[in-house]
Amino acid sequence: MIAGPQRATILRRAVRVTVAASVGFYPLLYGAGLPVAALYALFAPIAMGLLSVVPGSGPQRAAVMLRALPPALVLATLGTLLAVDTWAAVGGMLVIGFLLAFVAVAGPRPAGIAPGLQLFYILACFPPYAPDTLVERLAGLTAGALLLAASETLLPDPAAPSYRERLAAALDEAARGAAPGGVAPERLRDAGSTLRLADVPPAERPAGAGRADRALEQAGRSARRLLDQLATLAEAPSAPADPETAALLGRVAELCTACARFLRTGSRPPPAGALEKAMRGFQADRVRLASGPP
Repeated sequence: MIAGPQRATILRRAVRVTVAASVGFYPLLYGAGLPVAALYALFAPIAMGLLSVVPGSGPQRAAVMLRALPPALVLATLGTLLAVDTWAAVGGMLVIGFLLAFVAVAGPRPAGIAPGLQLFYILACFPPYAPDTLVERLAGLTAGALLLAASETLLPDPAAPSYRERLAAALDEAARGAAPGGVAPERLRDAGSTLRLADVPPAERPAGAGRADRALEQAGRSARRLLDQLATLAEAPSAPADPETAALLGRVAELCTACARFLRTGSRPPPAGALEKAMRGFQADRVRLASGPP
């Protein structure tokens, strides 16, 4: 049984594809008398909006579709020209299939639109071989893609919190957990669970190969580890905290707050190496106390 929110998402997706396909197909077929353009205007929303699962909000999906339009035009052109010979079309399919499969390394959105791009090549390869209809094909494809992008913008799905927002909220919770008074261990662990990539929508996962995604993923793992340690500390039997430990926890709380603020605003980044400096000071105090007179 599909849950209510998922049903609503499916319904909105169906409405977007139906509106884009209908608005492109009927005017081109019955108004302009261009059956080939109408076919491609009908197929483009189906390929990019229904048979391709592009994660993200409406504007994000629209941007992906607009960026995918030039490659789609190139693939439709190649399919139209290579349809002159079966083996040429097969060879093109092998090369294009490999390249589109490799696109997945760029992140979930390029990987999501790849099946639709491949379908444009496949449709153009279907007989009959008609290079004289290339302009109509490209015009219909362009119209369908633009209409679908407009539908994605006008009928968007509710936006999900980004990974930066999740990380900032988790760091705020860690700051409260490190401050005097603390936070219940369950709340700390729940905050850490929101950073698991398996629980994050695909569009918001820092899964790309760029520096920003790698930094967010590493920060998420570090924050989860910190929250787990704070939860373990909160579960330990209560004991009077020594000044050094209290000072270190206070510094951790300050840095977590500063990092959360930076993630939200992009201004006033925390000083580099501040936590390492506090930890070295804590370790030096421990060594001094351990080596001092009894």
